[in-house]
Amino acid sequence: MNLGIYPDKSFSEDIKVFKEKLEHKEPFTFSKFADGEWFAMRNITVYNNEFQFSKSREHAEARKDLINAFQFCHPNYYVGISCPCCQGSAFEAMKEYSNQADARLTWANMWVNSNYKYFLSDILPLFSNYKVALVAHKDSNLDNLPFRDSIKAFYPIDKDAWVVNQDEVVTLKRRIKKEKMKGWLFLFCCGPFGNILAHRLTECDEENTYLDIGSTLNPFLGTEGFRRAYFDNHENMKPCIWR
Repeated sequence: MNLGIYPDKSFSEDIKVFKEKLEHKEPFTFSKFADGEWFAMRNITVYNNEFQFSKSREHAEARKDLINAFQFCHPNYYVGISCPCCQGSAFEAMKEYSNQADARLTWANMWVNSNYKYFLSDILPLFSNYKVALVAHKDSNLDNLPFRDSIKAFYPIDKDAWVVNQDEVVTLKRRIKKEKMKGWLFLFCCGPFGNILAHRLTECDEENTYLDIGSTLNPFLGTEGFRRAYFDNHENMKPCIWR
């Protein structure tokens, strides 16, 4: 089962492709690049209470890593981009800049908005079928997660982790190799650091599944920098469109 390609591309159908992969434990990577990541890649200052991008040397280096993650191509690597209904003209620019084949492009909003109910009911329960490694803010409360017993590794990170926690990339790669971690599910709730990890860990070992799930677990973890509208209003949201 493959992602849809325009005009046969549907917000509610693409997520089912990822569900099927999770059900069959077929390794893949999903990395989402929304407006904040796009601003950073375009060298525009960002500050949104969860991560920031400035013209500092440290952020410039992290920006290069983010661009490399955006343009990384691999058969099992899927890139989510901003859609025209949410970000207007950024959609076409992101498609072109990504260098990705249409078959590996989907929505950055894949898990949220009108898909959030499906994420909670059909995607989240599948996490319990894996050994899970979670990368999330150091103040996260893991006890509220419905798949708490499946979390075998937790990597606590700071705000602006894509700059200040770069050493965790090496830590994770070493552990994957040393412990021969195969068939694990890695979940990234860490802004643009999730993009960098998705790229670098896919290069390290393609036999795991790496998911950038953004803010989807914030209500469980209690770590939101700001409250997303989709938490309370997803059932009234229209599906995102591709063109």
